Amino acid sequence: METTSRVVEALDTLYASTDNKLKRDADRWLGSFQKTPEAWTVADYLLKQKDALVPTRLFAAQTFKQKITYDLGDLDAQARAQLRDSLVELLWQSVTGPKAIMVQLCLALADLAIQMLEWKTVIPDLVEKFKETPVCLLQLLSVLPEEMNNNTKLPLTDAEYKQRGAELIDSNAERVLQLLTMYMQSSGTDLALQELIFTCFSSWIRSGELDIQTLSQSPLLEFAFKSLASEALFDVAVDVVCEIIYETRDVNECQAIIQQIYPLFTPMVEKLAVAIEEEDDDTVRGYCRVFVSAGEAYINLIGSHPEAFSTLMDGILKCTAYKELDIVPLTFKFWYELSNLLQTSTYAGAIPQFLGYYDALVDIMIVHLHYPDDLESMTAADRDDFRDFRHQMGDTLKDCCRILTPQRCLVKPMNLLTALLNTPDATWQQIEAPIFSLRVMGSEVPAEEDQVMPHIMEFLSKLPDHPKIRYAATLVISRYSFWTKCHPQFITYQLNFISSGFQNSEVAAASALALKNLCKDCSELLVDYISQLHLFYLNVVKTLPFRDVLEVTQAVSYVMTVIPVSEIEKALQLFCLPIAQDLHAIVSKGKDALSQDDCVKIGDILEQISVFFDVIQPKVELGQAHPCVTFISELWPVLDITLSQFGDVNTVTEPLCKCFNSFMRSYGPHFIPLLPQLMDRLVNAFEATGQSCYLWVSFKLVREYAVDAGDAALPCFQLVQRLSVSMFSKLQQVDEMPDVIEEYFRMMAAYLDKAAVLLVNDELVKTVFQAGLVSLTIHEAHALGAVLVFFTRLLEQGQVLGLYREYGNQLVAVLFNGLMNNYHHDSIPDVAALLKSLAERLPQESSQWMIQVVNNVPQDYMSNQHKNDFIANWTGAIQDGQWAKVRRVLSDFVTAYRRRNTNKDRR
Repeated sequence: METTSRVVEALDTLYASTDNKLKRDADRWLGSFQKTPEAWTVADYLLKQKDALVPTRLFAAQTFKQKITYDLGDLDAQARAQLRDSLVELLWQSVTGPKAIMVQLCLALADLAIQMLEWKTVIPDLVEKFKETPVCLLQLLSVLPEEMNNNTKLPLTDAEYKQRGAELIDSNAERVLQLLTMYMQSSGTDLALQELIFTCFSSWIRSGELDIQTLSQSPLLEFAFKSLASEALFDVAVDVVCEIIYETRDVNECQAIIQQIYPLFTPMVEKLAVAIEEEDDDTVRGYCRVFVSAGEAYINLIGSHPEAFSTLMDGILKCTAYKELDIVPLTFKFWYELSNLLQTSTYAGAIPQFLGYYDALVDIMIVHLHYPDDLESMTAADRDDFRDFRHQMGDTLKDCCRILTPQRCLVKPMNLLTALLNTPDATWQQIEAPIFSLRVMGSEVPAEEDQVMPHIMEFLSKLPDHPKIRYAATLVISRYSFWTKCHPQFITYQLNFISSGFQNSEVAAASALALKNLCKDCSELLVDYISQLHLFYLNVVKTLPFRDVLEVTQAVSYVMTVIPVSEIEKALQLFCLPIAQDLHAIVSKGKDALSQDDCVKIGDILEQISVFFDVIQPKVELGQAHPCVTFISELWPVLDITLSQFGDVNTVTEPLCKCFNSFMRSYGPHFIPLLPQLMDRLVNAFEATGQSCYLWVSFKLVREYAVDAGDAALPCFQLVQRLSVSMFSKLQQVDEMPDVIEEYFRMMAAYLDKAAVLLVNDELVKTVFQAGLVSLTIHEAHALGAVLVFFTRLLEQGQVLGLYREYGNQLVAVLFNGLMNNYHHDSIPDVAALLKSLAERLPQESSQWMIQVVNNVPQDYMSNQHKNDFIANWTGAIQDGQWAKVRRVLSDFVTAYRRRNTNKDRR
């Protein structure tokens, strides 16, 4: 009784207290209590107390659901039978009580029935007990197939699930359908009962075990469609009808039932039209679900017999055209699938019969693309949602291009724009929408198209000088840069159009993107413009936001990639050197003289510099001087000053390290002569600051250059040695340095992948192994993942099995402790995989290490029976070489342990 009183007290605190800390403590305690053996008795007692408060009885019912899901294995066969009888009686008593309690008891009883394999007469027993209380029986019958199909937490094997599904669902489906029909025929005007019948009907249809022939002959089918006319039953009728349609998606097998239900869509179209006229959003949404479900299920029939299925097409098109924009996307998947179908050889001949629908669809999409008139009053979240929706509509327009041809689609917004420009009161929203449609259809337009696109490009200059319109038009140029490459006569015009946009702050971002794409796709055509680009670049980057500066830097870099190799160094001096000089001017002042904003500016300049070396990658034969590497040599002094003065400032070091990575990634073997300088800088910087970014660059360096027998193999190993010495001196509170641990072990794993020989034959490997053991106590998932990868890679090297034999007991112990107590759930599969690999390599030793570790678990946390069962399963799987089972056994044991001991007081 003491525990019962404490449960009631904790629930009172949880629901009545205003102290959030007390509420959290109460919630944690109640969660722990549900995992204890006495929770069975306390839950039963509380549910039987007629005067207990509803939250108390609800908690007790939920406790039964939890215990049956996770802890039913604690009860023997006799206790299970007693539990079943008790639950049935409690459910009987709950019929007149709150529905929430009844639902939880139904769920608990359903989960018990699924696991109680010896109970072979579940449905007949429950029908006999509750047939006079249909509300309770229908609720119970509704949740049973749902739990059978969806509750993956029940501890049954696949074979047991299959067997139980056949016993509970398959063999009883027709019986349940007859019961539901009987209830429906006698329900009269009881709408609440009819709703429950439909809910149960849906659940059993979803189970997939109702025979189609039986379903087609059931009065429930016709009643479901007729109930769409009932305001009270509309929502549940929509659910049932959609389930029926989904189950009839095999159009060959279900031809008869489709012929039976398809005529019912004709009156639905009429009712849909009325709902649209009355702007009844909920009704339109329901009918939209029905029409789209049918369209997707019968897509092949629509493609084969478009005239016969015009009713469906008309209904879906009406839904697509509806004004409410959260309903419209429900139709997009249908249009996508229909477009794919019509592009196959089997159905392509039917395309002419669908042209009218797709013509209308393009017009509808352009209308929906309009920005709202009250754009300024929209929240930021609403604007983001609308932008996402516009891009979804863009995908549908692309589908239209594939059916109608791009030319036919492009003409529509072009003609609309022509008409709008002759309309004095046309709004910017009306003009911007067709411009946006031109942009999103770009991926479907062939580069050689010359019927419509030339007129569109010429037309852009005639558009009103409104920033939103100008922004959209500039992005059209950006999207069609691939087309411009085949039509070079438009380059000068487009460059002028883009350049003028930089003068407007609202258009500048679009201009930067357009210039980048134009320079990328038309770089060879823009070489002659390099002088103009130089002057333009140096001026415009002074006024643009940083993101746009990077876009413009990429733009000029793309043009520099195609100039002769002999001129690249000069070009870098023209474009990049002034930026480096700006960097030198700032860093020369020293850290103490600079503000935080100045340090951010340093990082921005470094990122801008790195763009040049990310993009400019000319082909230069090995042995020849590489102009970019030569220019990097000129940059070293300013980079050195930056590193020495600001090597511990995050806003500087991260972009600086990205610069170093760009050098290596872009110039590979050409950069090897500069590697010693870079290695020295990385070691010294890491030793001085302990910042992980220097290890990140080292990881990239090792991955690029550490190849067995390669020129850089030994220097890379020496880099690893020097960084390891510094790393070991810093390895104290591992949880305070997750980023450092992550990058260090990523580097070590990369070294093992690329050039393992030097490491595995050196004494260093033992120290790294020991450092890894320490690091495995970390909680942060990414860092832990990197350490696990290192141990996995190391285990693949046969020469180091001696290390695993020497430290395997410690390794298993620290991994097991982490699995039981503090590793994130997402890390469990990786840990299990490592332990599985260890068991494959050292089966006998692994078994002994695991036995020792598991036996050390206090009995308060895991009973001897559970430990013995796990050890037997684990060692048996190893002996039989069932390595997948090894992982599964461990994962199941961890899940059970954690659930039982989460929030448990540690003593």
